[in-house]
Amino acid sequence: MSLQFTIYFSFLLFLLGLFGILYFKNYMSHLLSLQLIIISGGINFLGFSKFLYQETIWYKIFIFIGIISIYLLVFLILFYGYSRLNDIYKEIELEDYRLFKIDKSDWWGDDHS
Repeated sequence: MSLQFTIYFSFLLFLLGLFGILYFKNYMSHLLSLQLIIISGGINFLGFSKFLYQETIWYKIFIFIGIISIYLLVFLILFYGYSRLNDIYKEIELEDYRLFKIDKSDWWGDDHS
């Protein structure tokens, strides 16, 4: 993997996280977006350390996988608490927060003849 690919991938994760924070209004979506931003920063640090020091980074990869698993565990705990607090299992409210609303008629046309 080159440094350029690492930077592009990290920037893509950062943009996904930023879009999630700016677009969604849900608390859990904000937490997930913040985790994407933090993971993109970690990928940047690992990419630049590989580029600068030219050594094996297997131990850094294992540490990074450990950090991701801790974030996943924290996310699951928060999701469980949030879902039990708001009774998400009893009522499912579907709110439409999409930026573009595309229906079947947009693809097939409105020919009713």
